[in-house]
Amino acid sequence: MSKEIRKKAKGLTKAFKKMSHGKKGGTKGTFSAAATKAGHPDTPEGRKEFANKVLNDADSSPKMKKKANFYKNIISKD
Repeated sequence: MSKEIRKKAKGLTKAFKKMSHGKKGGTKGTFSAAATKAGHPDTPEGRKEFANKVLNDADSSPKMKKKANFYKNIISKD
């Protein structure tokens, strides 16, 4: 396993740990909940559509844009 692959894997692990419920203030499920509340279906396609909408909306909060970007780049890989 190359150093680059290990470094990338450690970065992903760190990001997922930050989002887990093991810590106080975790963000697990908040993006999905926001997508559902906004009227998007609770499916990967619905969440991806919501992520695109958030990223294109100038009025979206920076925190929600980070979550949308994380969802698009890491979670929904395609």
